[in-house]
Amino acid sequence: MIQLLFLVLFAEGVVAFLLLVKIGPLRELVIKSLDHLKMKRGTVLTIAGTMFAIFMSSFFSILKIQNRGVKLRSMSPMDQVLWRTHLLEASLMGKLLLLF
Repeated sequence: MIQLLFLVLFAEGVVAFLLLVKIGPLRELVIKSLDHLKMKRGTVLTIAGTMFAIFMSSFFSILKIQNRGVKLRSMSPMDQVLWRTHLLEASLMGKLLLLF
C-alpha cells in the first residue's frame, strides 16, 4: 500500500505542477480533462480505479507470500493467515469490479 500512496502523491504533484505552470495548451488540456472526469462518470471511475488498485495490491501480496513459501518450502501459520486474507480480499474486489 505504501507504493500506491507514493504513486498517488506523485500523480497529484504532477497535476498540481501542470496547473501552476502556464504552458498554454498543456494547462488547458489538464483543466479540461479534470472537468470531464468530474462532470461525466468521474465518481464511478474513481471508485472502480480505487478498487482496482486495492485488487492489484492484494494480488501482488498473494504472489509475494507464495514465493516466500516456495523459497522456504513451507509456509508459516502467519503467512497462511495473510495469504487467506489477501485471497479473500482479492476475490471480493474482483467480483465487484465485474459489476462495474
